[in-house]
Amino acid sequence: MKWTWKTGLIPVGGLLALGSIGCGPGGNGLEGLSDTNLGTSRAALTVYEQAAVDTANTSPDCTSLGDFYWEIGSGTAKLFGFSRGSTVSETTVLPLASASKWLYASAYVQSKGYVNLGAAEKKQLNFTSGYLESTDDVTCGDVGTTVSECYGSDYKNVSYHSGEDGNFFYDGGHMQKLATDDMGWRSGTGVASVVSWLNGQLGTSLPESSGAVAVAGGFRGSAAHYRVFLQKLLTNQYAMSVRLTADAVPAYPGGPGVSNTPWVSGQAYYGLGHWLERELVSDVWRMTGHSSPGLFGFYPWVDAGKSQYMLLARARLIGPEHEGEQSRVCAHKIRKAYELGVPQL
Repeated sequence: MKWTWKTGLIPVGGLLALGSIGCGPGGNGLEGLSDTNLGTSRAALTVYEQAAVDTANTSPDCTSLGDFYWEIGSGTAKLFGFSRGSTVSETTVLPLASASKWLYASAYVQSKGYVNLGAAEKKQLNFTSGYLESTDDVTCGDVGTTVSECYGSDYKNVSYHSGEDGNFFYDGGHMQKLATDDMGWRSGTGVASVVSWLNGQLGTSLPESSGAVAVAGGFRGSAAHYRVFLQKLLTNQYAMSVRLTADAVPAYPGGPGVSNTPWVSGQAYYGLGHWLERELVSDVWRMTGHSSPGLFGFYPWVDAGKSQYMLLARARLIGPEHEGEQSRVCAHKIRKAYELGVPQL
């Protein structure tokens, strides 16, 4: 299996909604969208906002990403948001890919209650269960496909690998097994869809899609959709809000018990459907935030103290791997510039 920020589906309908795939202004295939936020004039910006905008528009780590929308906020308000380029705004619906994992895990914990979770469920949420997909390339986007059919041999073909039980193996199969056992009859759209269940648990309004049956990577949404989830997370409205560090395991290259990880450098742990990012602070590795980067570049993050969130929304559907990691690097530069009032170039 390839080390990627796994996704489940890019349905044909989804591609049409995004626009034709090609080499547009940002090389991301999203040219021509009409819901564009052109931002605020330079004269109206604070020194902190201007530093963040300058970083997004001039840092090579950001300009290489093509067009994207980013925003920073708290649990009660969006503090500042801006579009780089003209094709992605806060309302542009994009494939979330692995940013779906945080949503699904949070909805599952919300529905069951953390104290009621068994050991097997926790292992399926922190990717140590041994249930793995047989391929990265098969999607579950056919209309009417159910969660259990997505799990089965015609699609993801998930199976149990005893040798990986207890090891961290980044793969959507863990969650697909959990979802199949819990709601295998649900489909991506229509009455009692996967997304209607998720929205009911989280108080969100994500759009339905046939590919949502691939719960680890098939959801779609915009920055505005995901913002609602992050703000509720920060204000302790979810069971997950107080379990962000629960059941976390090493998930970095060379870490103990790590079999397969897309993490590129440094340390990170993996909790219940999301990453625990760590940075060297005074030569000591410290947890600094939580995130769930998507294969195509959608990047949601909250700080370790649950006082701030950040979103970087984009979708490069054809391009190199590690789009999620590239968004993470850019997002942290923008956030630092916003914090210090000094561009990070």
